[in-house]
Amino acid sequence: MITLENEYLSCDFDDTTGQLTQIRRGGLTLPFCGLAFDFGCNEKMAVGMLEYESMLEFRTWNLPAIQPTGKRFSLFAGQISHTEDSVSLTYELESTQVVLTFALLKNSLKAGLSIKNLTDAPLYLNSCSFLLGLDRIEDVTFDYPANTPIAHCEAARLAPLEVVSTGLINFATHTSLPDGDFNLLFIDTIEKWGCGTYRDENATHYVYNAGLEIDLAPGASCSVGDLFLLPCAKEDGNPYLQIRRFTEELGFAPCTDGIHSGVMYSCHPSGTMDSNFPLKDDLFAYAEYLPRLKEMGVDHVWLLPVFDHNENGVYHSNDQSIIDKRYGGEEGCKYYCDKAHELGMTILFDYVPHGPAPDFPVAKDNPEWPSKRRDGSLQDEWECVSMDYNHPGYQEYTAELVHDHVKRFGVDGARIDCAMGGLSNWRPYKDNRPSGNSVLAGVHITESIRNGFLRGGKSSFILPENFNPLPNYYHCTDLFYGMNLYRAFVDLEPLLQTDPASYAAQITDFLEREALITPASYHKLRFLGNHDTVSWVWQSARAVDCYGVGGAKALFALISFIDGVPMIYQGDEDPSIYGKTGENLTAYFTELFGHRKKYLPAGSNSTTYLHTGTPLVAFIREPGTDTSVSAAYDSQGSGRVLVLINLSGKEESYALPDGAQLLAESGESKTADAVAPYGYKLFAVGDHAE
Repeated sequence: MITLENEYLSCDFDDTTGQLTQIRRGGLTLPFCGLAFDFGCNEKMAVGMLEYESMLEFRTWNLPAIQPTGKRFSLFAGQISHTEDSVSLTYELESTQVVLTFALLKNSLKAGLSIKNLTDAPLYLNSCSFLLGLDRIEDVTFDYPANTPIAHCEAARLAPLEVVSTGLINFATHTSLPDGDFNLLFIDTIEKWGCGTYRDENATHYVYNAGLEIDLAPGASCSVGDLFLLPCAKEDGNPYLQIRRFTEELGFAPCTDGIHSGVMYSCHPSGTMDSNFPLKDDLFAYAEYLPRLKEMGVDHVWLLPVFDHNENGVYHSNDQSIIDKRYGGEEGCKYYCDKAHELGMTILFDYVPHGPAPDFPVAKDNPEWPSKRRDGSLQDEWECVSMDYNHPGYQEYTAELVHDHVKRFGVDGARIDCAMGGLSNWRPYKDNRPSGNSVLAGVHITESIRNGFLRGGKSSFILPENFNPLPNYYHCTDLFYGMNLYRAFVDLEPLLQTDPASYAAQITDFLEREALITPASYHKLRFLGNHDTVSWVWQSARAVDCYGVGGAKALFALISFIDGVPMIYQGDEDPSIYGKTGENLTAYFTELFGHRKKYLPAGSNSTTYLHTGTPLVAFIREPGTDTSVSAAYDSQGSGRVLVLINLSGKEESYALPDGAQLLAESGESKTADAVAPYGYKLFAVGDHAE
């Protein structure tokens, strides 16, 4: 037996096979049946624990699949070496040498993997998986905090080899056990990855499958991300907070000096995507709508792309340095931005870095920027090239493009389309590998656009279209895109009408876990729909059509009163804007956003979620250090606000804490402790109210 131990952890390895067998922390003992690996090599799996999957035709949104074969890991390490705080296992395969290394950290065990080409020809590698086996299935409940599916899954209820995979790139998996908890974290700074959990007859298996793609040169080695095993004994406190603390220890910290509060409105002068852009206004005419948005409570306007584009649509920009004449050109854009600034509003441009059609100058005149397939032909998506965001020339071009827009129009920030990265580039810049045009590239293009604003003297106001709740983006993101919460809404949609109490319980649980694992100063965009989701993906419908007007109002209240920045999409306030009939909600949003601004702490994410067991979502918002407490509730001495939101079509009651003072409400209720159907109430409460 080989044992690595410190004052916090004790980790045991079999001295014959080298396999991890046990980790102990306090009163918690975790039995393992080893950490296995598998990877694609020359179009077949090297070990055979997972099915082979080609990624050559993957699109931006595809994640490597988790498809277990049921085969057990039977390899023995040919060489086992260890020091006081590390164990290294060397495996000799047919054409590769694999080194699996464990390092004992203060509160965790870190695992890393490297693959060396032992042949005299390049090896085509695609995918690289860590497969950790927890040697039990009974009493094992796992979940993916801040990801989907949002359920807490019981391993024993799964069919053998049935996989529960995440909908988005997932870095943290939490497991609840009778004697404590276990967190498993995976960080890859280069490529995207899939994540899933399954069981066989005896064990629960956790899989992180990195989307590695490379032609590995003879004698060369490559490695993927690191896996961290974090046991959490009962005495260690909340296991989700452990995830937040650990990522902070790894150095992932959000930027905090930018803009991250207010209310956002997403729109385009030609109208909405779900109505096929019928308005045909230019920016001169569309500027006349700005005062109405300001009156409704909107602070930030995210303009869908207004750059020169072809007939395929606004996201098929030909040259982003040119404002399309259809929208008033340079003069119209300057007029619109100036009008917004006069009203105290900010403007975000929507940048599309994936690139134009291949025959346009940006792509044609810079042939080293677009990504290539293995045969050297252009990678393409949506009939556009897929730029390599890792190329320093393209990064500088993008930063200067943004800086020029700051100088010409005074634009304040950016929503960044396809900020998850592009398609694999088999002719990468210098030492980058093909799969590096993913997470690494997404971070790089986000940094480049942020740098363009900073060069222009603007505060950072960056909203990358990164769906995935990853620490990798913390340092260059002012607003996380929040697609994970939208996906939670989609998963729960049927329950809103049939079982609103269960809906309230599950969305509260999701929001609580998300708040616990992310940094306290990390801010999020909250929405019920955007141009994509109302037109062609997921619900492909408006919130009022999915939930009814009452249900939509309740959920709009939810995204407005939790932490983050609420965003509504053009027409949510008035269905006639997208060519439909229905209730005009302008007055509702005006009151809702007014209540948000008057009574809730601006810029503070501090929230205590309450579990009601009813259709009421309840939480207490706490003031932050940058909050001016409203005189309306300053007499309570705390600035704490209890928020109640009714997700039911029936009146619901709540046991109010002593001294609770009503601040605002929507709808009419019969008693002080009741909330109207699909309505909300805000109360000032004292320091000890829970």
